[in-house]
Amino acid sequence: SSSTHPRAPREKHEMSTEIEEDDVIGPTIWEAAAEEEIQENFWEYHCRKNRNEGKGDAVFNNLAYLPVCNCAPVCRKGCRNPYWMWTKKK
Repeated sequence: SSSTHPRAPREKHEMSTEIEEDDVIGPTIWEAAAEEEIQENFWEYHCRKNRNEGKGDAVFNNLAYLPVCNCAPVCRKGCRNPYWMWTKKK
C-alpha cells in the first residue's frame, strides 16, 4: 500500500523593495550626467524656450530638461554619452 504524505507548505520569501541609503553603490542616472550642459544644437529645447514670445511653452515652463546617463552605474563621474529628457521639476 502506498501512503501519501501531504506536501510541506512552501515558505513565502518576501523580498524587500526598499533601498537603503547604504545599498546604493554608484551615482544615480541623474548624478552621473549632472555636469552636462544644454548645447546650442538642442533644437527642441530652444524651440520650446522661445515659444510664446520668449516666455516658453507649457513643457518648458513645467518640466525640467535633464541629462540622463544610460550606462549608470558604470559611469562613476561624467557620463560620456548622456541622453536628454523632459521630467518633473524637483
